Amino acid sequence: MKDRPGVFIVDDEKRMCDSLKVLLEHRGFDVSVATSGKEALNQIARKDFDLFLLDICIPDLDGFSLMERIFSRSPQAPVVMMTGDASVDSAIKALKKGAYDYLKKPFEPEDLEKTIKNALRQKKLMEDNRSMENRLRISERRYRFMVQNSPDMIYTLDKTGKFTFVNIAAEKLFGYNAQDLMGKHFKSLLMSEDVPKAQWRFNERRTGNRATAGYELRLKTGPRQKNKELNGNGVSIIELNATGMYQQKQDDSPKEHIGTYGVARDITYRKILETQLLQAKKAEAIGNLAGGIAHDFNNLLMGIQGIVSLMLIKMGSDRPVHEGVKSLEQYVHDGAGLTRQLLAFVKGGTFEILPTNMNSLIKKQNDLFGRTRKEINIFEELEPDIWTVEVDPIQIEQVLLNLYVNAGHAMPKGGKLIIRTENTFLGEKDVQTQYDQLKKGRYVKISVSDSGIGMDEITLQRIFDPFFTTKGVGKGSGLGLYSAYGIVRNHGGHIEAFSETGKGSTFSAYIPASERKISMSRKPSIKTMAGQETILVVDDEEKIRKICKENLNLLGYSVITAGSGVRAIEIYRKKAKLIDIVVLDMIMPGLSGKDTYERLKQINPDVKVLLASGYTVEGQAKEILDSGCNAFIQKPFKIEQLSTMIRKVLENECT
Repeated sequence: MKDRPGVFIVDDEKRMCDSLKVLLEHRGFDVSVATSGKEALNQIARKDFDLFLLDICIPDLDGFSLMERIFSRSPQAPVVMMTGDASVDSAIKALKKGAYDYLKKPFEPEDLEKTIKNALRQKKLMEDNRSMENRLRISERRYRFMVQNSPDMIYTLDKTGKFTFVNIAAEKLFGYNAQDLMGKHFKSLLMSEDVPKAQWRFNERRTGNRATAGYELRLKTGPRQKNKELNGNGVSIIELNATGMYQQKQDDSPKEHIGTYGVARDITYRKILETQLLQAKKAEAIGNLAGGIAHDFNNLLMGIQGIVSLMLIKMGSDRPVHEGVKSLEQYVHDGAGLTRQLLAFVKGGTFEILPTNMNSLIKKQNDLFGRTRKEINIFEELEPDIWTVEVDPIQIEQVLLNLYVNAGHAMPKGGKLIIRTENTFLGEKDVQTQYDQLKKGRYVKISVSDSGIGMDEITLQRIFDPFFTTKGVGKGSGLGLYSAYGIVRNHGGHIEAFSETGKGSTFSAYIPASERKISMSRKPSIKTMAGQETILVVDDEEKIRKICKENLNLLGYSVITAGSGVRAIEIYRKKAKLIDIVVLDMIMPGLSGKDTYERLKQINPDVKVLLASGYTVEGQAKEILDSGCNAFIQKPFKIEQLSTMIRKVLENECT
């Protein structure tokens, strides 16, 4: 309202209008007057007023009709009627039609002023009330919007534990219609094992101003649950924050518990991630342990292999024990294969990449798996002229084994396992639409199909996820197919799965084909292995230094040994011109193989170094090779392999 409230006076007596105008203006009002109905309507159309003072008897338009026209324009306008012919009926009629008050002429100035001020005060009060009501409506809409659009379930319970309000998030999160929950007890939603502790928390809030924060409970999902991927077992995990509602009594007695309000947040996905993180940390710890065990076991195998190589060089093939020693060498080779599989799983990457015939590799794995699962019939549909692939055979064998084991789990009572190979070419359209991580070119496709129970769409989408398993607790790690996926990708390939519930599954892997030919390995002769150069063997394991020295001495080499990187540097600094090649272990305490190599390069930039390790050629070994190291050899190695690699380095045949 303005500083000078606007009053509009309508009376057909001009002297009355003028006297009232002077009176009210003197008392702080802004006054306008009209002496006819027509003039009044014109002014009302042009200007807004805070109060209307109307004479009932106006010749061209009576006061009642004028009041109706005013109300049609401004329904809440205060109108005071005045007349010299007062009657009870006319007063009642004026008030019924909405007039604030009724004045009988003549009236005292004080009565007029009092009536006007009361009317204006009531008008302001009504405006304030409307403003407050409007703010309340806006606040309520805002509150309702926030509550109903909250990502969490917001609810209230009565003092017995029955729902009195639930927002719509209950359906989106947990599959319950909000209206269906009204009047239901909260215990009906909980897993039976969690009811006692939930009831204890609820009862505790009855005794005072207590709150529950960050309390986890398991909730049975409702019939409208859509996120079956996370809640496929019918259980959601919620984090509860709840507070009791209390009413203060008029006397000094304790507050009365009238209910509970709270927020339930779905933390199912977070708990899954926490479990996966815990599993990943366990796997990392196990991996570090397994890596250390594999490294030590490789050194042990290296010692055995060295002795076997020494025996085979010294004895003839006609000796009765020759075949036994050869078998022992095969056992060492098999043991080395196991440690390589373990290291491949723990460390990733690839180890020994060789041109390989996939059909031969598959036949070998089929024989092994067939002996363990005789209730499964294995069928081979192999491309006769299969293209060569460059792979780490040990790792690809692991992929096949994981696929076979997965198929076996899908056929607990036996069934049919079909392994196919075929040559295929992926064109530009194929790699753009289906295999965007592959390059255009030739591939060998390996398919493993079973007649098992199959998978639904949700399982199929997550089949290569780490730690995902459809088996019960303690019956599967969820890492087999994830490992297979990683190995195939590390070889530049792609693996995919197709399945239908009740109709079996097919896993298909694409491995890039190679132009390289598969060479038949021939055992080198003593003559080709022999040499007269001087070799510095650096290894922290004494048994490995000793057996390498004996074997290389037998082949004609002069051998100097060093048990650490520091000792190797001391020896090389003194005898650099005498030493032709260094066989350097990569993993050593103190000065590592990498640091030792860099120090050797500082002494002699042209030093020839053969790096040896039981770990992958990826990672640190690749860094050393990239910085100029001549070649890499995988432990445990045969003397033939070591001597052949030494000759290649000495004769500059390594690329």
